[in-house]
Amino acid sequence: GIPSTRLAGFGFAMGGVSSAIENSVCCCHADASSVVEQLRHGRVLEQQAAAARLASMARTKAQRDSGWMPSAVPLLVEAVNNGQTAELRENAARALANLPMCDAANTQIIIKAGGVTALVQLVGADFPYGCRAQACRALGNMCVSSQAAARQVRQAGAVQPLLRALFTEEHPASSGPNLVAEAALAVANFASVDVQCRDAVLQSAVAIPGLQHLSTSQDHGVRVAALRCLTTLAQSSERARQALRAAQVAEQAGDSELESV
Repeated sequence: GIPSTRLAGFGFAMGGVSSAIENSVCCCHADASSVVEQLRHGRVLEQQAAAARLASMARTKAQRDSGWMPSAVPLLVEAVNNGQTAELRENAARALANLPMCDAANTQIIIKAGGVTALVQLVGADFPYGCRAQACRALGNMCVSSQAAARQVRQAGAVQPLLRALFTEEHPASSGPNLVAEAALAVANFASVDVQCRDAVLQSAVAIPGLQHLSTSQDHGVRVAALRCLTTLAQSSERARQALRAAQVAEQAGDSELESV
């Protein structure tokens, strides 16, 4: 058999690993708590940095059990609503966009904090490009994680602002998310939830023509997002099916031209 001393040594090693993990979680929680407090009480630049840090932390699933998210969400929603700078609003929206991907339960926390209405307002044309793109991301990610969120998005009147965002001019910066692509993905995620959501999109006269136009975009991300959205809407609409077929024919023709060059 295995000598008892080796078993004891193994147990000690595992105990050391366990302690290290617990210490790491405690450190993460303490660090996150200080960032949340910075968002709560800091000056504007400190709040901007805190929101950006929380956005990065929210991308890590290891943070799921660290306990900071429920206390951070209302502060992030407040920053989206009333942040003193565009950068603060954008960073806060980015954090809210990442939180549902870390843990779907965060979506309900965002809803209870009034996040859907705040994000729908941020999609509006009165706000800077980056703010609108992150708001679209957040709404799209929430729809993926929760049917209840999709219903809230519909009730908050998000469909028209998202569709209007499809007609935004070209991306003004070399980095950051593309507003048009994020809006198209958000519409696709929303429409994929159920028939009622698809009907809410199809009620707009500009939805299918706009998406068909975007399906020929030079931007790969925009083109893929538009085709995905048309594919989803085609489940409920013959017009969407026709537009999707036309877009696919145009894409194949474009590929053929590239091969012949």
